[in-house]
Amino acid sequence: MNEEKICYLILAYNDPENLYRLINRLNDRADFYIHIDKKSEIKEFTTLFEDYPNVTFIKDRVKVYWGGFSIVQAELNLVETALSKNNSYMRYVLLSGSDYPIKDTKEIHRFFEQNKDTEFIRGINLDELENKELFGLHIDLWQKHDYPWINKANTKSFKLFRAAINRVLRKFPLPKSIRHHKFDLYHGSQWWALTENCLRELLDTYHSNERDYLNFKIGFASDEKFFHTLFFNSSYASRNQVNGPDQPIAVKDRTETSMQTSLLANIHIIDKSMTKWFSYKDFDEIIASDKLFVRKVSTEKSEKLLDAIDQHILGNEVKANEQIE
Repeated sequence: MNEEKICYLILAYNDPENLYRLINRLNDRADFYIHIDKKSEIKEFTTLFEDYPNVTFIKDRVKVYWGGFSIVQAELNLVETALSKNNSYMRYVLLSGSDYPIKDTKEIHRFFEQNKDTEFIRGINLDELENKELFGLHIDLWQKHDYPWINKANTKSFKLFRAAINRVLRKFPLPKSIRHHKFDLYHGSQWWALTENCLRELLDTYHSNERDYLNFKIGFASDEKFFHTLFFNSSYASRNQVNGPDQPIAVKDRTETSMQTSLLANIHIIDKSMTKWFSYKDFDEIIASDKLFVRKVSTEKSEKLLDAIDQHILGNEVKANEQIE
């Protein structure tokens, strides 16, 4: 039994150095399940963890594409692999390889122990928004973002090709057989922290009614809607995190939809642009936060910041030990 352990589910595709640093910082009463994008060379990652028995690189890998259902499929593969081990974890926490903790592990464990009956996932009901049309591009129109025969997805030519395809597809609304309104659709931050029983119910619901969720395979950014829709239509819907800006803001145009998503973050600091990489100049803001993690950071752009965070955490640990003594 691993009742006091946390299970970290990590999506990564680059920057093995930051993944190594992330896991070493969190490596206290924890197991790690990692999905490496199938477009990436996995040996660059696995060689760093040959002596880590609590680190598992899952075998069921998929090619991940921005905006596509492939992201959700990778998450599902992570969750199902972890649950299949029949361990009992205090929490399953979804992270990316571009995240970093801003609290020490004792504080992270204490946080989840004190909130053991709370599911950390926020969401807004897209079907009840007054300005629903601003999210219509996400949920009501045909789109295609997954191209598993293409390995280089960050090139200008691929992005232009994808944009041209979607410009045509978005002229067609989803048919009622797919956009069926059997349940309301919810939207939130991709990154969550859920309990085992909750996750098992969500997966059981999905696998029992997969056809009802076809819209996620055709729409945009399903990683910000899939688990949220399952959750807020589940028996756990009233057990979500209630503190913070969990109500929709008055989004004025589509450029502000990312701001809405960032405000729905659960345990992460996420910039309202959703694209900013944090650096040392953001240090004071980060350590003042009550969140547990910061997103997005990298070895190239954030090394000085990460060093400062480590020193801050170490200083707090020393102070705590001195108080105990």
